[in-house]
Amino acid sequence: MTTKYDDASWHDGGEGYPPEAGPEAGATHIGMFLAWAVLGGHASEDLADDAATEVAALRDRVTTPGAFVREVCDGKLVDEDLDDVAAAFASAYYAGDEDDGGLYLEDYVDAVSPGDGEPEDVYRVPDTWETYELVGPLVDARFSQWEDEGRPAVLRHRA
Repeated sequence: MTTKYDDASWHDGGEGYPPEAGPEAGATHIGMFLAWAVLGGHASEDLADDAATEVAALRDRVTTPGAFVREVCDGKLVDEDLDDVAAAFASAYYAGDEDDGGLYLEDYVDAVSPGDGEPEDVYRVPDTWETYELVGPLVDARFSQWEDEGRPAVLRHRA
């Protein structure tokens, strides 16, 4: 059974979604995480093989993270596109648990929010490599934390 961590269609037009953002804005944060996985060697073999040309374009920064997730993954982040380690990390960090959700979106907004931290600010972030340069190191740090803590099922803030 496939685990879906996020889907751009869940965001487009939803509560707090700024109408001027356009449907592609719901994929930017998803694309940043998937780009981290791909660039870090954590893409599944199927994704790497089936989308070799697009993966190369992502690695060469010819395409943006949001465009990659929209065009290659239909705007979705699913476990089947990640290797086993990244899928476990996504469950702990991106999805979290039912009570608190994951830390990823919180880290993402803290890193790149163009406004005052309002929920809709997540959709105003540009789909650029400059954005990735802000987000990627945070995901790297959380991945290290997750590994240091023994790969817990849910990643929480450091105490």
